[in-house]
Amino acid sequence: MEILTGAAGSIVSEIVKYTAKPIVRHIGYSFCYKKITGGLTEEKVRLEQRKQVIHDTIDPGIRNNTEVANTAVRGWLINVDQIIEEVQTLENQIQVNKMCCKGWSTKKTTNAAKLLQEAAGWDLKPLIHRAPLPDIVIFSSNDDCEVFKSRKLIFEELLEALRDDNCKRIGLHGLGGVGKTTLVMDVCKKAKDLFSDIVKTTVSQTPDIRKIQDEIAECLNLKLDEEKTEGGRARRIWLRIKQAEKKILIILDDVWKDVKLGDIGIPSGEDQEKFKILLTTRREHVCDLLHCSKKILLEFLSNEESLALIKKTASIVDDYRALNDVVLQVVEECKGLPIAIVTVGKALIRKSLTDWEVALRDLKNSRYVEICDVDEDNNAYVCLKWSYDHLNRKTKLCFLMCSLFPEDYDISIEELSRYAMGLEEYQDVNSLDEVRSQVHVAINHMRESALLLESDHGEEYVKMHDMVRDVALWIASKGENEFKLIAYTHLAKNMNFERVTTISLMASNTKQLPDKLVCPSLNILLLGRIEGSKKISNTFFEGLNCLKVLRLEDKILSSHSLQFLTNLQSLHLKDCDFSDNLSSLGKLKRLEILSFQGLGMVALPNEFGEMESLRLLDLRGCYKLKQIPQNVIQRLSRLEELIMNEYSFKNWDVEGTSNANLSELNSLPYLVFLSLSLELKYLPQGFVFPSLQRYHICVNSSDHFFWEDNRTKCFDLRVLVIKELNFFSMNAFKVLFRTVEYIQIESCEMECIVDTTSRGDHTVMFANLIKLHLMYMSCLRTICEGPNHYVIFSNLTDFVADGCTRLVSLFSPSVAQSLKKLKNLRLVHCNELKQIISEDEGMILESHSQPICLPELQTIYVKYCPKLEYIFPLLVARDLPQLESLELEDLPQLKQVFDHEKEGDVRDGNNASVWPSLKEVKVENCPKMKWSFFADLEANVPAHGKVILYFFWFLHFLDKTYASAVFEILNKSEY
Repeated sequence: MEILTGAAGSIVSEIVKYTAKPIVRHIGYSFCYKKITGGLTEEKVRLEQRKQVIHDTIDPGIRNNTEVANTAVRGWLINVDQIIEEVQTLENQIQVNKMCCKGWSTKKTTNAAKLLQEAAGWDLKPLIHRAPLPDIVIFSSNDDCEVFKSRKLIFEELLEALRDDNCKRIGLHGLGGVGKTTLVMDVCKKAKDLFSDIVKTTVSQTPDIRKIQDEIAECLNLKLDEEKTEGGRARRIWLRIKQAEKKILIILDDVWKDVKLGDIGIPSGEDQEKFKILLTTRREHVCDLLHCSKKILLEFLSNEESLALIKKTASIVDDYRALNDVVLQVVEECKGLPIAIVTVGKALIRKSLTDWEVALRDLKNSRYVEICDVDEDNNAYVCLKWSYDHLNRKTKLCFLMCSLFPEDYDISIEELSRYAMGLEEYQDVNSLDEVRSQVHVAINHMRESALLLESDHGEEYVKMHDMVRDVALWIASKGENEFKLIAYTHLAKNMNFERVTTISLMASNTKQLPDKLVCPSLNILLLGRIEGSKKISNTFFEGLNCLKVLRLEDKILSSHSLQFLTNLQSLHLKDCDFSDNLSSLGKLKRLEILSFQGLGMVALPNEFGEMESLRLLDLRGCYKLKQIPQNVIQRLSRLEELIMNEYSFKNWDVEGTSNANLSELNSLPYLVFLSLSLELKYLPQGFVFPSLQRYHICVNSSDHFFWEDNRTKCFDLRVLVIKELNFFSMNAFKVLFRTVEYIQIESCEMECIVDTTSRGDHTVMFANLIKLHLMYMSCLRTICEGPNHYVIFSNLTDFVADGCTRLVSLFSPSVAQSLKKLKNLRLVHCNELKQIISEDEGMILESHSQPICLPELQTIYVKYCPKLEYIFPLLVARDLPQLESLELEDLPQLKQVFDHEKEGDVRDGNNASVWPSLKEVKVENCPKMKWSFFADLEANVPAHGKVILYFFWFLHFLDKTYASAVFEILNKSEY
């Protein structure tokens, strides 16, 4: 076990106390020595940690040549080095004289301590830097792939090339899906100690220079905010790489042709001393074009390796000869490609012999898939096509739609769902949530089938392997599918658009759009940023009468040009501008989904209310939007989802101005999701938010605090963030209190959160609440006023009260009984707090043998609560099986964690509290701590394991018995 002791406050005064007047003389000089050296060592460690924090803050900027440390910081670092050296000298002297503490030089001790106190107490300007990027663990390989002999040989060859200083550029080439990227990532994990930074970027068939630069800069912790042009960004990256102290490894994945490295910012020729390049490509010729000094071919898996992989993937464990023979033949059809083997294997997981025989027959009868650069003898694409054929209908549609996104794109499942909402295939679905659910089911099926990959952006995003995307685009381009889908991903002269149903130019090199696009069968049109003109002709959409889904990004257009799209059902505009007032959008009578993200409009027109079919309106990022006319919102009678954020419209009407009124929300009978950001000191009298399934409502604040970690799940959460609102306005949330999951209330004038004293029926509140934060509530006395059985915290995991200066007690015993899932309790600056759980009902509960249990409680942090004597009262069970961290600071009246000692009671060992998971205890400035606390602590410091104990020099307040107890606890293990 490892025990650490710390020191806080004036180290000088405490050392004097321990040298001149020891608390317990029979403990002897050994205890004194350990306390003194422990204090000095702790201060030195803290100072070193502080130095490391500052060094980590300024170091990236200095290395990147983007920042320079100021004179004060440089001087501080010099002084710290000097102080640490002096303390080390002092420690060495103590080591020599450790058996005689009184033999120290008081002057040297005082001087060293003053230097420590001065350095640790400097009020430096807060230094904030970007969070460090994850370690190389981001390069994770596919768990389905075994470490086969053929791969191990290539692995060692790549690793040796990376170690070779004469090998500057390495090329790994092989067929798509053979496992190049996976192998490179595994090698990088092994070789991470050879390089200061490892950079990975995907180049793809149509390189996006800015995207590649952004990925490189992110890996190098380099800011490119000030460089607006690609050339300026390239020069900044070039300088960062040239100035690197250690070598950098740059991985260029999926290279298809010669790449001008200088345009990206990667040095070449004689400048390539500070880095290596490792590229993957399907074509050996690309290795020659990029002057690779080492070329390595990654070939197919052998039959033996392929058989082992498919057995693992399909969970085949029985030694059944007939099945094994069929499996071997299926493997032969996969042509040794891992991606094909895994895809087929997952489709046949735990299937019968008959299923395998049918699959083999299908694969053998599958005709050649005509895809560029595929050898007919090694055409494993038919395996992927076979996997597609075995999907259900709606999953097939989602599969084909995923191929419309650019190569190596992080596909948002929400964005995909919104496109699906506009298609005929989902017209029979009753609600948008049902569409989302069906899309998620399809996505999960494709994940399980290895047709989609996980994304680094979280579980609400997916990626599609480029080989799988090739197959999907091939299927979509031929129109030989049940959806009659014919997709184009580029425009060219003399192309026949007569039968085309889908066009995706999200990553196209198209320089200019035509004035008019005649595609009478077009259902889906996705346009990304185009290098040429942003302006769209007023006649562009005239020939697109069948269009149902339209996506535009970074375009300038007139709403008049969209009036021809009479069948449009899903419209997505990102960072677009209109040359008129959008009034013509009112003519889109069939429009159901409208997303205006980042639109530069100031006002919505009255005609907006004429879109009678609208079910989703997304106005996030419309920071210029200041006016929504009255009655426009309430006329959208079919609206299910209204989405705005803190960078959107906030000027809701309260006093009869010309803007939209919050009461209009109650005129939307189908509304289930609401996201709003309000700037109001009070809400309209009598207004109550309607019952909603999900919501993010923020008043005079932002919602970042609660769901930053769950941002990708924003459509599933129920969040309230309320700041500076009066008590009467809180009535507006009474319906939402029944379902809210995350709530923060800050600086509101209210004495209680819930008042149940009035007569009438009450519904149980807070039963779904997960996190409750109360911040700077200077008037708050209690959580619930009145009968408590209407308040239940059965799902609460986190409770925080900070700056609630009048709060006397938190929970009644009946409410506390529901805290079965509470994990984290944090109380700070609650000046009047006397009881966390009140004892008003204590005798009743105790007589009925109903102790309050907190089985999931992991952390207790209590600070600056001057009137608190006990953390928990007698009626709380003393067993805290999950408690890991206990921190008690500046609690002058605190006597114990549990109030289980009545006057005159005799304490025996059988009544000790049980904290089997305890890892850390921190106690500072708690002078009235009772004997029973140390008994509990001693009982919960195991003879093995690791418990960190911080006693911050409050022991001089204790009498001889208590000090002896602490000494016994500390001496259970070595320092």
